[in-house]
Amino acid sequence: MTETPDYAGPFEPIWLDPADVAAWLRKRGDLTPADQAIMARVCVQTELYVERCRPEFYDPATEAPETPYTPDGEVYQGAVMYAAREYRRRNSPAGTEQFAGGGAIFTAQDDDDINRALRTGPFNRPGVG
Repeated sequence: MTETPDYAGPFEPIWLDPADVAAWLRKRGDLTPADQAIMARVCVQTELYVERCRPEFYDPATEAPETPYTPDGEVYQGAVMYAAREYRRRNSPAGTEQFAGGGAIFTAQDDDDINRALRTGPFNRPGVG
């Protein structure tokens, strides 16, 4: 019998603070340890996504490998909003949530403000090559 690998392991974000994402979601002290681990994984995933979308904040050709990615305020807020959306969608992969007495509510898959901050979707800048 093979053992199932532990994917809840030590994921630690580097520059995106999970507390900022929790504050954006208005979840200050009510995250369980399991939710905190999920939030850390989402922040790590978000960091990689943002670094691919906005690579201009780190140039491996001219900067030392230990130099951290340092986004500006617009990109950081876009990362917080993206991570919050990904965290919220963990229980609604189809994009809907159910609330008592209110029926189904759609959870957006695409946000113009996040796209604008990260320069994705219709806000992607044209490039050559």
